[in-house]
Amino acid sequence: MKFSHKIRLFLFLLTNTLLFGQTPGFNYQALILNNEEIQIPGTNVLENKVPLGLEEITLRFTITNETSVEYIEEHTISTDENGMVSLIVGEGIPISNTFYDINWDGKLKYLNVELNILNNNDGFVFLDSQKILYIPQPGNRNENRNGNIKIVSSLGDLSPPYQLGDIIWLTDYGINNSPSLMIWNDIKWTPINNDFDPTNEFGLIVVGNDSFRDAQFKNLVIGDQVWNQACNCLEVYDGTQWVSLRNMKAENGLYTGDNKVKLGGILIEPTLITTSATNTFAFAGLQESTNTEDQIVVMNKSTGVLKQKPSSTLHQKKQVIIIASDGQLEFTTPLNITNSDKIDVFRNGVRINFIAINNTTIKLEQEAKCYQDDKVRIVQLY
Repeated sequence: MKFSHKIRLFLFLLTNTLLFGQTPGFNYQALILNNEEIQIPGTNVLENKVPLGLEEITLRFTITNETSVEYIEEHTISTDENGMVSLIVGEGIPISNTFYDINWDGKLKYLNVELNILNNNDGFVFLDSQKILYIPQPGNRNENRNGNIKIVSSLGDLSPPYQLGDIIWLTDYGINNSPSLMIWNDIKWTPINNDFDPTNEFGLIVVGNDSFRDAQFKNLVIGDQVWNQACNCLEVYDGTQWVSLRNMKAENGLYTGDNKVKLGGILIEPTLITTSATNTFAFAGLQESTNTEDQIVVMNKSTGVLKQKPSSTLHQKKQVIIIASDGQLEFTTPLNITNSDKIDVFRNGVRINFIAINNTTIKLEQEAKCYQDDKVRIVQLY
């Protein structure tokens, strides 16, 4: 089983939400995925895209207009156990200019994101460039940074004239009658949270449970993805059903438990483990067997296939032939006596009875007393 820790691909989600207070900025949430090869027999984890959990990273945000860089900042943060990060762009460590220096004139800007996995020592990797439109507050950007936003229930409650960059909070907007922050773009009121370019990002939606998920996705498309808080997992629609990492299939000697892949299960296909002088295979901590009926594991010398064999078939023997003297009854065994049943005694080819008088000596029955030059053969199994 091999797990590789280098990261090659990261998919992320950007959400823009205006914050008003001492420090202006907007929310950034990301799901960091580990797309490096992870080899587990019987399970293609590579296709499942495992989240990169509990990893320290640095995110660098660069905000540009059509011609130049307006602001750069960095955040060093750790992903949670599910690979998620959440921060506010505007509250990082400034690298170039300050967040207040950005000229929020209502025109389109770009948010460029780079990421550095600190444990990899690979430096920053460019992730994506997304379009953003963000105005901290209406009017002069150098006045009243904590200015109030007018709250209305419909656009009919407003009275012109409007200025470019004016913003309002509309409590009832769209087919879902959802509250939305709106901006005047010099032509009409438009929601600030609109996705200006949905083709260049990983648009991950977060839902509380399956019911909310199904309500969000009326017209399902293969590849739709969602973070489901009920199962605490990433789900992907495969054209028939929602498939999640929590319910990933493990087989051929593996199973899943507590959202983890574990060893133990039924082999459903021939499985070969190849070792070498360097890459050996061993078991430690095995219990000692005291049951004489336990089976012994043997290996086919040609195929390497493991099989079991009764221990009784693996007994070996040692024998000794003694030329007896007249009247001799006691003889020394070739090995220490551990079990009398493992000893056979023959006098002149005829098996005779005996008793063990100590751990190295046997005594023949009285009727089997030897004559001079009788041959006594003692066969002892071990």
